[in-house]
Amino acid sequence: MRRVVAIFRRELRLTDNPLLEGAEDVQFIPVFFLDAYNQEEHGDNLRALFFHALRQLRAGIEGLGGKLYVVCSGDQETFFDIAQPDEVRFCEDVEPHSRERDAQLQALLNRKGIRVRVLRDSLLSPLPNVTYPSFTQFYRRHFTQHVQPGSFIPVPQSLQTPLLDVPETPLPQVDTAPARRWYSTEQEVQERWQEFVVRALSRYSTQRNLPAVPGVSHMSPYIRCGLVSLRQMLRDSWGVSEQFVKELAWRDFYSHLLYHHPHTPQTELREDWRGFPWRNDESDFERWTQGKTGVPLVDAGMRQLLQEGWIHNRVRMVVASYLTKHLLIDWRWGERWFYQNLVDADLAMNVGNWQWTAGCGADALPYFRIFNPILQAQKFDPEGHYIRQYVPELYGATSNDLLDISSLHRRFADYPPPLVGLEEGRARFLQVAQRHFGSSSQMPELPLDG
Repeated sequence: MRRVVAIFRRELRLTDNPLLEGAEDVQFIPVFFLDAYNQEEHGDNLRALFFHALRQLRAGIEGLGGKLYVVCSGDQETFFDIAQPDEVRFCEDVEPHSRERDAQLQALLNRKGIRVRVLRDSLLSPLPNVTYPSFTQFYRRHFTQHVQPGSFIPVPQSLQTPLLDVPETPLPQVDTAPARRWYSTEQEVQERWQEFVVRALSRYSTQRNLPAVPGVSHMSPYIRCGLVSLRQMLRDSWGVSEQFVKELAWRDFYSHLLYHHPHTPQTELREDWRGFPWRNDESDFERWTQGKTGVPLVDAGMRQLLQEGWIHNRVRMVVASYLTKHLLIDWRWGERWFYQNLVDADLAMNVGNWQWTAGCGADALPYFRIFNPILQAQKFDPEGHYIRQYVPELYGATSNDLLDISSLHRRFADYPPPLVGLEEGRARFLQVAQRHFGSSSQMPELPLDG
């Protein structure tokens, strides 16, 4: 009987998993290689959820009669020499370190004459050969041309895993209070997704920007760990909500950008932004990280991140715009803080979204587009429910109170004064930006700061 080694990484589930296709017809050897680089790179919130999911996967595989081996990445050649597989399969990954790792792995397996199959799981569409400069072009010319709802990959009835005398290693013990909010079994994730499909998917386009309303799926942490299938999400949303399908397409868009531009975690995609004179005040940055800027919607978002390891997407844009525009702090500082604290931290998505908001990425906001966090709150949290949930000092504030941040801290003594006036911060950024980009940059007659 053929032996197949399946390397699990970001596909920590049994349901609709391409690594498990045909697994019951072979000697199937699941393995997870513990990578020292990823242990250092990822924050504890993501690591805690990830290893929780990995333990769930290990138990599920054992329930089918198999065994998941956990091996240090430095011992992978020894593992292959002992396992002697006919085939090794794993899923593609666009992150720079992962691509380097996979190139080395392919070279090793080629030397040993072992067949390699590279599958797709964290992307819905194949990686294009060219870079698309805008999401609209990517969606119309690539995503919609290659993506259609596909068939479901069934969970194997049973697995046959040979017992191997390989150098195994224990899984790290990581636990955080924010991650605990997200601990779920694969079945529980399925139930949460189906509840969203029934309750809110058809209204997603109208409710996705309202942070106080349960209008989003909350699936991003489970997508990041592979506890839910993107193909299933596509099948369930196809023909119900094109807006949700587009949100899935954004993941592919940012992944293709990182694939073609692996320097973007460190460097702006747009060359005209390189060398931008950021102000980078460390005290202001610290207050931003702790949700003590004196701007209610910004503080609510940053405190949600500290409590839950997650922020509503509309609020992510607001807090990122405030940091880069009003405070003139380098987008890389914000990107790293998010990456170390988000339970759904994804390098391609995080870098892409931060560069988009700052104005230096693909299809990005023009530099003069500056979110006004008061107008954003008025539009998307008009009753202040979201703000009061995460900023308890403002529990007694009325909706009108929340619109007047210049005097808010005087009426609520425990709430900090604003770091900078919104108009002052906006004017300061525009002055610096116009000097950097030169007089040729065209400003609109009216500020786009809604």
